[in-house]
Amino acid sequence: MSAFNGSAVRAIKERLNIADLVRRYVDLRRVGNRWVAPCPFHQETKPSFSVNEEEGFFYCFGCQAAGDIFDFHSRINGLEFKDSLEQLAAEAGVSLDETRRAPDADRRNQRLAVAKMCDLAKDRFRRNLFSEAGAACRAYLEQRGISAQMSEAFDLGWSLSAWRDLADALRGAGFSVQEGVEAGLLKNRGREGYDVFRGRLIFPVRNMSGQVAAFGGRIIDASAEALRLSGDAKYINSPETPLYKKGEHLYGLFQARRGIALQKSAMLTEGYLDVVSLHQFGYANACAALGTALTGEQVRRLAGLSSELELVFDGDGPGRKAALNACRLALCRGLACKVVMLPEGEDIDSLLRGKGREAFEDLRGYASEGLDFCIRSLSRAAPREALEWVKNFLAAVEHPELVAGYAARLCRALDLDERELRKTLAKYKKGASSSVPGADAPREKGGYGLLRKDALDRWIMGFVARFPQHLPALGDAGVMLLLTGDWALSIWEKTAACAPDFDTDEVLHRLDDKEKDFWLRQKLEAPPGDTEFRELADIRKYAASACGKRQDNACVQALRRAPDKNAYDPALLEAMNEALLRKRKLGSNNG
Repeated sequence: MSAFNGSAVRAIKERLNIADLVRRYVDLRRVGNRWVAPCPFHQETKPSFSVNEEEGFFYCFGCQAAGDIFDFHSRINGLEFKDSLEQLAAEAGVSLDETRRAPDADRRNQRLAVAKMCDLAKDRFRRNLFSEAGAACRAYLEQRGISAQMSEAFDLGWSLSAWRDLADALRGAGFSVQEGVEAGLLKNRGREGYDVFRGRLIFPVRNMSGQVAAFGGRIIDASAEALRLSGDAKYINSPETPLYKKGEHLYGLFQARRGIALQKSAMLTEGYLDVVSLHQFGYANACAALGTALTGEQVRRLAGLSSELELVFDGDGPGRKAALNACRLALCRGLACKVVMLPEGEDIDSLLRGKGREAFEDLRGYASEGLDFCIRSLSRAAPREALEWVKNFLAAVEHPELVAGYAARLCRALDLDERELRKTLAKYKKGASSSVPGADAPREKGGYGLLRKDALDRWIMGFVARFPQHLPALGDAGVMLLLTGDWALSIWEKTAACAPDFDTDEVLHRLDDKEKDFWLRQKLEAPPGDTEFRELADIRKYAASACGKRQDNACVQALRRAPDKNAYDPALLEAMNEALLRKRKLGSNNG
């Protein structure tokens, strides 16, 4: 978890209004003291998404997305907290505290150095494209129908075939060979180093902050000499660096973010040129995985921008396999998805240039719904293999309410053993039961009889969420000893770690998604009127009664185990006397 900068967070929230930020992406309308809209994070039409402008948080009653201005900005843009903090700080004019621990400062300086080198490399490749040496690459782009506008929008460039063109440029800017290697731009060769990308069309990869973080390179000449000079691979991609992690980024997502927001759908394809061609033909919501199979982290980033995903893959064996994996990840995340399979021998670029947009639209019209595509793909697999896929898929579904529907369709279509699926569902439910219970579950009320354990946890932690400043008083009363759920103990400990101020921003930063969902729902559904001190007294009284009962039981068990019935331990007798006095006092108070 990134370091929490409390003073900066508070300053940003004072200057930026969460409703104004959300309104950039969602059409809000006022209902009472809240703003509401259909949720931008899942597929729906009802206004289940709520923004509490006064408290500074949002909540969706459908998918339980919840948080403050930083959570919304991170989720909608697919960013980490630290990236949202930096971007919103810049927007609000807030200077971030740079007095960080040395290791954090070192990592930040390393990331800044890599970012500068990537910017320098991008500019170098871009200049090369328009130099005399870049004539062949410009001709290739023209042949592929890539317009100057698209070339500029995606910062396409050209790496010279020379061994040290970029290495010399980096050295001239004051960077060492080792720093160039750490940035993924150079390889070691004695003291000089040499360029990773040589003789290739260059595709810069931007993160969601707009910073160039990595590169992809494609040869434009398939001759033996060109292959030898460029490393014998048609495409090469940047390795992992302090600024870039494979499996997290998507090519073109930065350029596609506005198109996705407008169309409320993201289009995912396979290659760099596919993305550029799609944007050129008007599909401004297109992006691509970066030379690897789609990952859960990439789907998470897409889910932050849209609840619908359109997959466009080649119709050959590898393309179908990639589409099945992408469908699985999207459905597990709760996204609505459909699959467009291209004819074998065609890719997006050749289809659009050769047959036009109309041919592609015809294919889109026959797109398969995601789960139907999975079923058709699995129907060609061995029964045991299909069953194993289904079991693993159901176990990975993130939203429990989707499991039964998925299971029913898969069972009917694939003629699977229902008993095996029921076992899988049972295991899934068992695992899900340890998560934070929903606040809409009924609470036990009335009297001081022992509550069900989960109801007691919800009652206590619901009060803590609304009035965290009373946690020390509850702790003194022994309330923490009554908690049994791991989730409740986790929220208690994370809240206690924020003492003595119990800053809500810091607490929310420590909580995970499910814990944050519980915390914010309690605030939304708080009882009307002033119940704070009455409820505090009720919880403390309940704790005294429950702890007393435990003490009574312990005393009785100790008396039964005593070896000499005529010589009881004085401390034990004193404890029994205290228990009797407490019962008498409680009885008098209740009366």
